[in-house]
Amino acid sequence: MHIDSNFLESLYQPLRVVVKDASEAIMEIYHKDSYELIEKSDGSPVTEADNNANKIILDSLKKISPNISVVSEETYDKSSEIPKEPYWLIDPLDGTKEFINKSNDFTVNIALIENKVSIFGTICAPTSRQIWQGSKFDDFDNANDIPETLRIVMSKSHQTEMDKEFLNHLKINHISFEIIERGSSLKLCALSDSKADIYPRFGPTSEWDIAAGHAILSSNGGHICQILNEHSLDYSKDETILNPAFAAFRNTSLKNYYLPLLSEFYKKLV
Repeated sequence: MHIDSNFLESLYQPLRVVVKDASEAIMEIYHKDSYELIEKSDGSPVTEADNNANKIILDSLKKISPNISVVSEETYDKSSEIPKEPYWLIDPLDGTKEFINKSNDFTVNIALIENKVSIFGTICAPTSRQIWQGSKFDDFDNANDIPETLRIVMSKSHQTEMDKEFLNHLKINHISFEIIERGSSLKLCALSDSKADIYPRFGPTSEWDIAAGHAILSSNGGHICQILNEHSLDYSKDETILNPAFAAFRNTSLKNYYLPLLSEFYKKLV
């Protein structure tokens, strides 16, 4: 199947409807006093909201693009092969822990993968109903500046010892910074909205956590790079669905300035 700008343009409105419908299903469960909660084999939680949103998205994508396969966090089997590209890569409820804790920092993520690249993304924050979208054919460039005080976006629930060591590394290098707290893929949305400058992620993430935000950030002139080799983060890996340590940047100048510093820091530790 050939993916061109007309096809991606045709997805914008239907995908807005899909993520809105999924978000409404999530919020129905969010407002309940109790709901079903189970633990998956990897220890991560899954709720009725994850499963209900997943069904809505799968059914909708079948109608919108019957010839494109779907990989979903909720139905992924690591023993099966990644489907032929292009394929949809979805996380029906990114930030299940935040959802359970009644935080607002969870999202619905839908991405389209082709040639190991996330070429189209849609994200919705159910509590605010805000939607972000972007494709490889968009070109809304963020200002290519480097601010005096670096705005680092980090997770509310996943800050690690290595995160703290990195912040200390910045202090040693006399780099002024402030922390912007966000959960789920809202960290990447903050970069796309120019509300943060960089997002370093040393801990594990899965491809479906990042793909939609990657497409949206790229469409706004940003980048996501592997920290060790400084290459762009890619998808459809044969051996694992997990991402290596990466850093996301609001613009090219920030990437060129801070990625070598991040790489130098990380190589000393691994």
